[in-house]
Amino acid sequence: MKLIYELGQTAYFWLSGIFYLVVMESIALYYQYVLQFYPCALCVQVRAWVVGAILSSAVSVYFRGSFWIRFFGLFITIAFVSGAFYTSYYAWGVENGVVISTCSMGAGFPSFMPLDQWIPFFFGANGPCGQSPDMWFGLSMVETLLVTLGIPLLILSLVWITHLPFAISSYGKIANA
Repeated sequence: MKLIYELGQTAYFWLSGIFYLVVMESIALYYQYVLQFYPCALCVQVRAWVVGAILSSAVSVYFRGSFWIRFFGLFITIAFVSGAFYTSYYAWGVENGVVISTCSMGAGFPSFMPLDQWIPFFFGANGPCGQSPDMWFGLSMVETLLVTLGIPLLILSLVWITHLPFAISSYGKIANA
C-alpha cells in the first residue's frame, strides 16, 4: 500500500496519465479527421470530460508535493474520468438499444460554456449517436472507451484510497487542535 501511496507523489504517475489521455484524444481526432467518423454529442462530451482530467492532472503534477492539493487533484481527476466513463456507458446503451435516447445533432454543452462554438474543430458534434466505428479486437469505439477509461479509473481510485488514512489522521489533528 505504501508503494501505491508513493506512486501518487511521482511526476511519472501524473505525466504518464496525461500522456495516456492525450493519446486517447489524438486517436479520436484521427478517427474524425483522417477516417472521417464524425463524433456525436455524447462523444464530444466524453472529450470534454477527458480534457478536464488532463487539466486537473496537469495542476496535480505541478503541486504533487502538497498532500492536500494532490489528494483533491486525485479526487477531481477521478470525477472527470468517472464522468467520461459514465457518458461512454450511456453511449454504449444507446449504441446497443438498451437506452432509448433522442440524441440531437448539437453537442449539448450548457450556454455558459458552449465548447462546440468556442472550439468547433474539437468539440463539434456532426455525427449520429449509436454508430461508433469498430476499433481493435472487434470492439466498437464506445466499448473501447469503457476499457480505456475503466483501467485508469481503477488505478486513480486505488491511489486515492491509499491517501485516505493520512487525510483522516491529518483532519483529526486539525479538528483536535
